[in-house]
Amino acid sequence: MKNKLILVIATVLSVFFSLTTKAQDSKILAGAGLKYATDISTMGIEAKGVYLASDTWEIAPAFTYYFKKNNVNWSTLDFDAHYVFSSDDKSTFYAIGGLNVTFWKFKMDGGSELDDYFGGFDLDASGSDVGVNIGVGSRFAISDKMYFNADLKYTIGNANYLSAGVGVLYHF
Repeated sequence: MKNKLILVIATVLSVFFSLTTKAQDSKILAGAGLKYATDISTMGIEAKGVYLASDTWEIAPAFTYYFKKNNVNWSTLDFDAHYVFSSDDKSTFYAIGGLNVTFWKFKMDGGSELDDYFGGFDLDASGSDVGVNIGVGSRFAISDKMYFNADLKYTIGNANYLSAGVGVLYHF
């Protein structure tokens, strides 16, 4: 499952990087950041790309790996579109809408004080949930090529949660 996910991310990023040939004409931003999700209740590391499709539309895929908590590993794959409300050289404000796939894996190894009575046990379960993202975000210029970004979005589906993220993006 992880190999397929890595292959999808690598394919998406390679397509984005191959879309432009000149640095001054580049419409690609890529970066990383931190994200917190309410029902997942832990911090995560996000890798994000943004393709500036037009003055009002952006395509923004992202992958987030959340730190393990309570024997559960979470990760999310987002395929979002940004509708730009306001943009100038220094800042951009946008609405977010898109598709989300939330992956989870629960693993608990035996080894408790009850093993003497019940024997050892291992629990292992995994799955994924599909949802829809809605939210808002912004991007602020730090320098000519670097941007600070922040977003707040709610994922609606089997795994309902609010996520808030901050990070930096580099404009290629």
